[in-house]
Amino acid sequence: MPIPLTVIGGFLGAGKTTLLNNLLAQDTGLRFAVLVNDFGDLAVDGDLLSSHGGDTVTLANGCICCTMGDDLMLALMQMVRRDDPPEHILVEASGVADPRPIADIAVLHPGLSRDAVVVLADAELVEEKAEDQYVGDTIRRQLAAADLVILNKCDLLDDYDQNEVQLWLASQAPNAAIVKASRGEVPAALLLGGANNAVVTAAGHNNNHGHKDGHGHGHEDAFRSVSLNLTRPLNRAAFLALMDDLPLSVLRAKGIFELRDEPGHWLFQLVGRRHELTPADSAPDGDRLVFLGTPEMPDEAEIQGWLDKI
Repeated sequence: MPIPLTVIGGFLGAGKTTLLNNLLAQDTGLRFAVLVNDFGDLAVDGDLLSSHGGDTVTLANGCICCTMGDDLMLALMQMVRRDDPPEHILVEASGVADPRPIADIAVLHPGLSRDAVVVLADAELVEEKAEDQYVGDTIRRQLAAADLVILNKCDLLDDYDQNEVQLWLASQAPNAAIVKASRGEVPAALLLGGANNAVVTAAGHNNNHGHKDGHGHGHEDAFRSVSLNLTRPLNRAAFLALMDDLPLSVLRAKGIFELRDEPGHWLFQLVGRRHELTPADSAPDGDRLVFLGTPEMPDEAEIQGWLDKI
């Protein structure tokens, strides 16, 4: 089974390491491996390097620090070939790196699958930095590479300024979903997809407005999760057309289900405007789709109505 690879990028000081620490502290049930390049140290909490909540997060051999390019590729290949490989790989790119080439490594290797490029933006400074003659091009490239933009440090701005920055980001990253956050607090289900937790991460949060994770951060006012049990196979073309037309309030979708007139089960995941449908390695106990988004996301009845038509 290919290992999902998530790349976390963003300019210096945007909050990448804080986001990573918060993610590792959440109760995902996944065994992670974390890689960073050589631009700086990864300040991950020491307790998280070995375990969190028993077997919740286990980073065998600690964090692996590597350089970009050949060293990064070598480190990834070593992980894939291990007798006990990780279930999900997180790569924290340096503050000046373009995250797209890192994510493309997963496309080229059969032992990896490209999950998402997550780019953090400093709500207070990102527009100003994007106009800087020295670093502006770097910031714009990072945003353009994103599947998911985390507009971080929103606690430093009022609602009006937050919305203005969000509109600007939408012009820089038109294919990305944009999530507002403070102190890097984002539910793991929004950050992670892939075969290992395509449904599991949101399974316990059916039809509510978010959840409280194992780290004590409340997200109930910021996000909505809808989980649907499917009772019949879906038409491929109609389903993909529906996914193309989802409102921007849908940030992620994940699922495993059957397709009409096609054998086996299929794994679906959507992040931002990018989505893919690939053969699943195994059949689940029941076919299921999970949608995650902002409170404006359509509710269970409306989404089920869409699916009933296909």
